[in-house]
Amino acid sequence: MRLFSVLTAFLIILLSIPACTEDDNTNPVDDRDQFLGYWNVNETCSRDSYSIQIVIDPSNSSQVIINNFWLIGNNEKAPYAIVAGSTITIPKQTMCDNNSNEVQGSGVLDKNKINWHYTVNDGADLYTCTALYERQ
Repeated sequence: MRLFSVLTAFLIILLSIPACTEDDNTNPVDDRDQFLGYWNVNETCSRDSYSIQIVIDPSNSSQVIINNFWLIGNNEKAPYAIVAGSTITIPKQTMCDNNSNEVQGSGVLDKNKINWHYTVNDGADLYTCTALYERQ
């Protein structure tokens, strides 16, 4: 009977010791998630106020696509942006189906607002813009 009590106590202690393996992180944080959704845009360039949608770029795990950026329309080729932490960067690239506008710039997310600075070259004029995106 004493042997049974000792073995039971030993098993209880053994089972209460946590395993020494690293936890698998099955739900890593994706920096892009905080940028996703619809945003109201107030822009200093000639575009005034409008709405955009930021979606995940399915072809790259660190990029998003900004639909209707610079009020180009939802059916035009939208620019992509790279997200790292709370910073979003549009590397130099062309947008629109005819590649007529060259764009580059960056923004910083602070709570539900993104403060942007970017340039757009439409082939005739170079626009230097600031914009405030506010989450809808």
